[in-house]
Amino acid sequence: MLEIENLVSGGACPAMQWASKSLPQFVCAVLIIVILINPCQARADNQHATLPPASLLQKWGGTVLRNTLTAFYLPRRRVLSERVVALGHSGRYRPQGQPAFAWSQSMELLMLGEAVKCDSAYAVTLRKFVRTLGPYWRVANGVGGFDVLPGKVPVDRYYDDNGWMTWGFLRAYAATRNRQYLRIAQRDFKFVLSGESSALGGGIFWHEQAKKSKNTCSNGPAIIDALKLYSITRRQAYLRTARRLYVWVNAHLLDHKDYLYFDNIALNGAITRTKWTYNAGTILIANCLFYHLTHQQKYWRRANRIARAAQRRWISPRNGSISGPGVFAWVLMDGYIQLYKIGHDKKWLDLAQRALAYVHKHCQNPPGFYGGSWNGPPRTVKSIKLINQACVGGSYFLLSRTLTQ
Repeated sequence: MLEIENLVSGGACPAMQWASKSLPQFVCAVLIIVILINPCQARADNQHATLPPASLLQKWGGTVLRNTLTAFYLPRRRVLSERVVALGHSGRYRPQGQPAFAWSQSMELLMLGEAVKCDSAYAVTLRKFVRTLGPYWRVANGVGGFDVLPGKVPVDRYYDDNGWMTWGFLRAYAATRNRQYLRIAQRDFKFVLSGESSALGGGIFWHEQAKKSKNTCSNGPAIIDALKLYSITRRQAYLRTARRLYVWVNAHLLDHKDYLYFDNIALNGAITRTKWTYNAGTILIANCLFYHLTHQQKYWRRANRIARAAQRRWISPRNGSISGPGVFAWVLMDGYIQLYKIGHDKKWLDLAQRALAYVHKHCQNPPGFYGGSWNGPPRTVKSIKLINQACVGGSYFLLSRTLTQ
């Protein structure tokens, strides 16, 4: 029996316990003149004063994690559900019944890995959560990988889902040094690479059962996974893989006009030109990792180029929010944090803090659940997705730990 089957079998995930009118007229006139002369400075000072500290971010992350482990838990299936639905107007929610998709579970795993880095007490919860992923592991076509849903027939696996899942296990390993997590990551990464082919000159497909396109979202995480595996094992094969995929994605999906990335290229060569924050984010992180590992300046220049381009396109200069789905936005924010960790340019850290402060203040409903957008309130309070909670919680924990380092 595979070691992964021993690790990810049985066990339920337990709930974690988470100018006043009285001023003289000439004073008011002076204040107005100052604000009119330098409105940007006044606004910047106000924004800086509201940036959340590490302790508050960790508290926010703990609340999100507790909510996912309680409200979304399906006791009969011993797994988290994909969504919860409101019980009338009571402010309470119940799981809808369907287990969470693998993509959602990978976000929960990524959040738990960051939680453990902030507080080692979460390691027990991480271990028990990993066991609930057992039914998602399927062996088919000569390779094991995580399926969209547990026990689903026929097999339905996505290379990008497994790229995120590999990333999650690597983060769990970094937090705990539990080599079982590393072994699972290595086995799952084999599935990710099984999606690579010579069609279109290389690159990884998006979907195993429908090999119609090669997407930035399947190649970007794979580059990150390969670089992280190389940094742990020092096996040159991982570094060669990262370079090969990096060259391919830049040759086929980079828009040289703004240095951001298209969504995908079909087998007939047609490019879907939509641009998402997570595609910019994964390649931004990849460049940071390449620079950290090789010290080649070209990667540092490219990382900063992507960061600036993404800021112009997606970051609001008015309130600091990130446009687009939160499940994509967190990757870009992670990229800004990695950029700060290497270059120590505080503007990237401030950008991340402002974005998350906005999310916490504007993007959750009264019971404390988050919608899908990071630049506006939840569109509905009747149905809440797990994935939207996990990506916010993971970002809170990541930024909290960055601020304490």
